[in-house]
Amino acid sequence: MNWTLGISAYYHDAAAALLGDGQIVAAAQEERFTRIKNEPDFPRQAIAFCLRQAGLKAADLACVVFYDKPVLKFTRLLETYLAVAPGGWRTFPEVVSNWLGGNWTCARPFAKNCRSCGRGCPILFTSHHQATRPAPSIRRLHGGGHFND
Repeated sequence: MNWTLGISAYYHDAAAALLGDGQIVAAAQEERFTRIKNEPDFPRQAIAFCLRQAGLKAADLACVVFYDKPVLKFTRLLETYLAVAPGGWRTFPEVVSNWLGGNWTCARPFAKNCRSCGRGCPILFTSHHQATRPAPSIRRLHGGGHFND
């Protein structure tokens, strides 16, 4: 069976989902284990739960997929500020600082946390809406107003 681990982290509601040949086998939110509402950190316990449910080890995974593309998200943020300029000038420095200090580089801690998946297990990044779309024929409109990613 082809095992894929999907991970959401570093924003809010960190979670993991395990798919076997494209079918959901297990899923869990990290807050169920930490008891911290909207837990944003890497979902170690949720991942362990998913693997346990299927009787797998991390080395059994074909790939690990992160739910977002940080570069795409940052580009969208800049485009939004440019579209409303000079209206957002007061919040722009803080938002950009937060991004450059953490969110922009989430790929690095993500890869570090996924090292236990073993050699040869690719780490992939997908668009947020592709990761959360229930079916290819369904489109979603995000709270931020974007939908073409």
